[in-house]
Amino acid sequence: MAELTNPSNKIRRATTSDAQVVRDALVNVDGRTILDEAAIGSFLSDPSCYILLAMDGDRVIGSLNGYALHKLYRPEPQFLLYEVGVLPEWRNQGAGTALVQAFVEEARSRGAFEVWVLTDRANVSALKMYQKCGFQIEDEDAAAVMLNLKW
Repeated sequence: MAELTNPSNKIRRATTSDAQVVRDALVNVDGRTILDEAAIGSFLSDPSCYILLAMDGDRVIGSLNGYALHKLYRPEPQFLLYEVGVLPEWRNQGAGTALVQAFVEEARSRGAFEVWVLTDRANVSALKMYQKCGFQIEDEDAAAVMLNLKW
């Protein structure tokens, strides 16, 4: 896994034994409300689901979640980087970039044919980070379309 510039900081993939750490990261880093505690364990036990943690010692300073997706038309997985977040006081210090690079490394090691992410054009810092990690804007006219089934 990639390392942050500070040698005491590390990136690691969360496992089922990290359920409480992941819960805290979801609340404190990503601002999520936990609606179902069991969902965390279910996610962590699924090998196609990823939670990467940026750690400063025992403290989570950033997290990334993503998925290995399987296509009907080819054997290699496609990786979706769903969300990356870093605590405000740790932003612009390499944590987000290290998380993305670690996810890309994992995709490469699994033989993925691509890694993709959706973000807003207005999120300039995210676009810079993704481009720094080798991502390119593929479609200038792309639109995200969604149907919420439960609010």
